[in-house]
Amino acid sequence: MPTRTEGNAPPDGRVVWADVAKGACIVLVVLWHVVVKDYLRIDWRVGLPVPGAWGLLGEQLLPLRMPLFFAISGVFAANAVARPWRVSGRPRIARNLYLYAVWLLIHTVLLAPAPGFPTDRATDPGELLAQLTVTPSNLWYLYALALYFAIAKALRRVHPAVLLTAAGALSAVAATGLLDSPGNRGQVYQNLVFFLAGVHLRPYLTRWADGASTRRLVGTGAAYAIGLAVMAFAGAQRWPGVYLLVSVLAVAFGLTAAARLARHRVAGPALARLGRRTLGVYVIHMPVLALLDRLLAAPVAGLAGPARALLVTVYPVLLTALVLALSLAAHRGLTALGAYWLFDLPRRRAHSNPEGETMSRIDVPALPDRTHVEEAARVLSGRVVRTPVLHSPAIDRLAGTRVLLKAENLQDGGSYKMRGAMLAVGRLAAAGHTGVVAQSTGNHAVAVALAARRHGVAATVVLPVDAAPVKVDRARAAGARVVRAGTTVEERLAVARRIAEVEGHPLVDAYDHPDVVAGQGSASLELIEEAARRGTPLDALVVPVGGGGGIAGACLAAAGTPIQVYGVEPVGCDSLARSLAAGRPTPVAPAPSLADGLRPGCVGDLPFAVARTAVRGVVRVDDDAIVEAFRLLLLDLKVLVEPSGAAALAGALRLGEMARPSGGGTEARPSDGGRQLTVGVVLTGGNVEADLVARLAGDRMTVGVAA
Repeated sequence: MPTRTEGNAPPDGRVVWADVAKGACIVLVVLWHVVVKDYLRIDWRVGLPVPGAWGLLGEQLLPLRMPLFFAISGVFAANAVARPWRVSGRPRIARNLYLYAVWLLIHTVLLAPAPGFPTDRATDPGELLAQLTVTPSNLWYLYALALYFAIAKALRRVHPAVLLTAAGALSAVAATGLLDSPGNRGQVYQNLVFFLAGVHLRPYLTRWADGASTRRLVGTGAAYAIGLAVMAFAGAQRWPGVYLLVSVLAVAFGLTAAARLARHRVAGPALARLGRRTLGVYVIHMPVLALLDRLLAAPVAGLAGPARALLVTVYPVLLTALVLALSLAAHRGLTALGAYWLFDLPRRRAHSNPEGETMSRIDVPALPDRTHVEEAARVLSGRVVRTPVLHSPAIDRLAGTRVLLKAENLQDGGSYKMRGAMLAVGRLAAAGHTGVVAQSTGNHAVAVALAARRHGVAATVVLPVDAAPVKVDRARAAGARVVRAGTTVEERLAVARRIAEVEGHPLVDAYDHPDVVAGQGSASLELIEEAARRGTPLDALVVPVGGGGGIAGACLAAAGTPIQVYGVEPVGCDSLARSLAAGRPTPVAPAPSLADGLRPGCVGDLPFAVARTAVRGVVRVDDDAIVEAFRLLLLDLKVLVEPSGAAALAGALRLGEMARPSGGGTEARPSDGGRQLTVGVVLTGGNVEADLVARLAGDRMTVGVAA
């Protein structure tokens, strides 16, 4: 059987559903607010019970909306709960409390001119203080997320059964109305159990969603409807435990419906995209709705005849769509203007040190998360190439699964390193820096040189004395000053630090940098999105590992989804595999390998902190396997990839072999319910010497080490 670091068979029967569920929930939240805060307040003067029907529908969805939202939020937070407080506290607790406070103040100001709009707002300092502390406002979701994560983190060693029982009891008692719950405090009490369920029952929720079927959808929908009927006709809503039970049935139905919607070619990708942008909609939509209520309510009420009869039926849908569109547009506009502080904690200044580094190799910086990858993708849109995703039936047959290949060898600079470099250098340039320093085996240096030229800053790159000439030439052609130093990362880093100290320029690390990790992750995010768009969502994602920036970015891009992420390392250059086994970054003396870009002596601190709980396994490949993959790509797809990039395909093929009975692993399942499994592979670069191409492509050759 494969060990953890050798990788397991790709997971069976997976569908992408978490983002779809979040997207559906935010639509329902906005629809509910449209109905109760605008639609039902209009005097429609029609002899039809349509307004009442809309109000009744909204009430029947109350047990579904926020319980499902918090269950999905718990699923997304599950990995972070196991991380140290100093790593997870800032993005999960401080960030949400900060956003709650900022947007509470913004809402207080923006809603003050609309006193008739029915929503909680502070009218004096005492009320504002209460909303900031113990009586959350309509932004209570952010308040609850911070509180819930702190509870989950503090009590992570308590048995889940005990924890869920206690939280369930709190929810049941709160639903009876016996607890004092001004503002939205009652919602905070009732939904803790669903967040904790997402954290502790993530594997079970994933399997439930993976097994979604029409029969299960009908069954859970019927159970939910029966529960609603019992509450309505028997007056059982305030009976202890009844509302909680109906909410559990609603979440089961919601997960199933989300899984089914994720398979829809149109609705699935649309809801998934919306689900990745819920924060902007959540914090912006209430002021937008208040403005539209003020502008539209009177004219709509003045309509007569058939126009009124038609509008009374479709008005909630139209206004919901308009609020969503305007909220998303406002979010895009604010971020385009640089107002990132409205949606995230302001970035901490790097610790001052003589090297001028932006990161430390001793203290792990605050970990980025999936939102940072999504933000990176937005910033980089139009600035880097959205590389194609390739497919080959011949490769599928060899792998035993569908393989989708992200051709980052076609990226500017010849590798996906351009993504992280453009993001990091762009932000440094915007902050007023006039130059940057970088070190790498080649691709990162080329990318930093190109990014520096585009942003009008100077670049100095430190390369090993045995760097591939094509990479040296490309860095110089981009205008960078090239310094050759040593053969190890430690030697290059020492020289780069001295240069940074003398010239006063920041060091853009090749992988121990949150912007680099997030930028690299945008390649995996694009691959995930493209696979979903094609109707073949990824079951696994395979990325080659050098210093770990790419694998860390892939883990963040796949966070909250059932996608299993695998790393690939050359035999003898397996720092990540050894680090996972040891529980800490573990250096190795890199063995000779064709994959020169995968030979750092140790995986970075930041990438390891991200990958340690998110990577499913690491596959080791030798040079023969890399050559085989290189030839396959060149001859079958006519794609030229450097050995470091070809290692990813070699790893995917090796993963398939290990999954077969003859490979000593678990039995492979190339299809499930008629759906072929899909593996995504990131071909990270294409900077390769012409003479090496000739040697690798030849019919007969003796594998040697690249110069």
